[in-house]
Amino acid sequence: MPGYRASADAIMRCGTNVDRMNADAKSIKDKAAGAEVPEISWGLLGLATTYSSYRDLLEKFKQHLDEMAEGLTKAGEDLTACGKEYQDADQSIADMFSKLFGDLTKGAGSGGGGGSW
Repeated sequence: MPGYRASADAIMRCGTNVDRMNADAKSIKDKAAGAEVPEISWGLLGLATTYSSYRDLLEKFKQHLDEMAEGLTKAGEDLTACGKEYQDADQSIADMFSKLFGDLTKGAGSGGGGGSW
């Protein structure tokens, strides 16, 4: 993609920030568990009609938050690894050019060839 630039450090920071978001998902799950309405609060009619739906929905919500936390952790790790790979590739290319230009300057004053390129 022409004109596309990505800072390896920015990508790694993004990975760290995304990974930290899993703590938010875990915090929400803990708060949901703490706010769970006990069975006794539903009364006989509530137990007979809506309590089981409430429990199912609550369990699905907790499962969703677990999956979300897992996904955020994975995304954060992947972004951090991507940034590290960019950084390694940049360093590898810089080392290659440094070696190449270092080799060229060593031979520049030795009086060989005389060709211009």
